[in-house]
Amino acid sequence: MPAYALPGTEVGPLRARVLGVLAVVLALLAVLIWRVVPDSVPADQITVALLVAEVGEGVGEDTDVRLDGVRVGSVSGIESVGRSRQRIELTLSGSQLFGLTNALTIDYAPGSLFGISAVELHSMTGGTALADGSIVDLTGRAADRVHDATLSALLKSTGQLTDEVLTPKLVELLSTVSRDLTAFAPLLQAIGTTARSYAETRQLPPSVLFEQFGSALTGLPPMLTGGLTLLYAEYTNKYLAVPDQLQRFSQMFTGIQYELLPTVTQLLSTSRQYFGEILPMISLVLDRLAASVSTPERSTQQLSELIARLDNSFRDTANGPVLSAEIDLAGVPGLATPLASMLGGGR
Repeated sequence: MPAYALPGTEVGPLRARVLGVLAVVLALLAVLIWRVVPDSVPADQITVALLVAEVGEGVGEDTDVRLDGVRVGSVSGIESVGRSRQRIELTLSGSQLFGLTNALTIDYAPGSLFGISAVELHSMTGGTALADGSIVDLTGRAADRVHDATLSALLKSTGQLTDEVLTPKLVELLSTVSRDLTAFAPLLQAIGTTARSYAETRQLPPSVLFEQFGSALTGLPPMLTGGLTLLYAEYTNKYLAVPDQLQRFSQMFTGIQYELLPTVTQLLSTSRQYFGEILPMISLVLDRLAASVSTPERSTQQLSELIARLDNSFRDTANGPVLSAEIDLAGVPGLATPLASMLGGGR
């Protein structure tokens, strides 16, 4: 059996040569058609050029172009058109643009979880609808409409943060803040305890409590004014301008602190020891006195009327207040006649 033959086949030398020549011719025709015959272009395909100051890292030919997250085309080419100006050619599907205008903004952003870059288009109001051959200039004043959010840009930003912000000075500042906050911890704990105790024990609505606390604070401004006046008086008082008198004035506070206050404390302690049991009795007596007045409003009105009548019964004279009174002695002749003769017939 010849070397070119296969067992069970009827291929001869001539037939093998013919099949080989036909295979080579078909291959050449396929390559020729692939290289010469152009690809069919979709009817809605348009080409748009973007002029930008810089191109995001990873953006190149065949990079996906997305509109609000949906793929609408790809990058067909990138070329430099001058100093700090790049031209990005986009091949887009016109039917998927939905009225996208030249007022668009673009983002260089990762198009997948692997960080592969993509060009994101975002529509804005105004402008002219994109058409085949449109050129959108995103340089100069419009440069802020281009944002680089690629993975490399994010890594670069993180590196700058680590290099410029996370410095030993920042660590020292954070340590100082932490130490100062630790010093305020007891105060914050006391505030929290006070708030918790108030929430657990309050029996009146907050509006009433705030009103009472507010009324208590009305005395704060006069107190501050008086304190400032007192401090000012110490610096302007002529008596305290003399060193000896100032020393005596200082000794007065020393005496109050170390002599008067301990004596008062001892006196109150002794009074508590001997008179502490009397306080319940005094409280009981006051309760009984208060209970004896059944209607305080009526008693107050009657007492006020009595005092007003007593006040009207007196009149001022040269010798002082005199009681004005009239006495009817018509039924007592023994007294009426002598008094009438003394008063000249008056009563």
